[in-house]
Amino acid sequence: MVWRRVALFFVLLILIGAIANATVPREKDATAPTAPPAAVPATPAADVVHARLPAENDVVAHVGDVVQIDVAHDAQDVVQVPALGVEAPVERGIDGQLVFDADRAGRFAVTLRDAGTRVGTVDVKEAG
Repeated sequence: MVWRRVALFFVLLILIGAIANATVPREKDATAPTAPPAAVPATPAADVVHARLPAENDVVAHVGDVVQIDVAHDAQDVVQVPALGVEAPVERGIDGQLVFDADRAGRFAVTLRDAGTRVGTVDVKEAG
């Protein structure tokens, strides 16, 4: 009788081991050769146009440029380019910084929302 119980115990032990081995996730073989990553075509870096308002009245950029405009003001306000949906807070001693991609041509007003004044214009020209 003991002999059957010992044999049954070993059979169950082997069965549990086989099930556990089948359900454990396997690691990938580190020595297997892998294909080199596909070459990514190089895209030209965008030009960055820096400007400061209201010192400069017009900021000129081209489609595809990144535009960064620092705006100084002597009171707390919000500087914005409403047509592009870009805005930033500004206050005395802390410039507002507008950063956006020039994705379409046109002339866009840069205004102080609360003061209701225009501090400059962004003139985005066709890439060329």
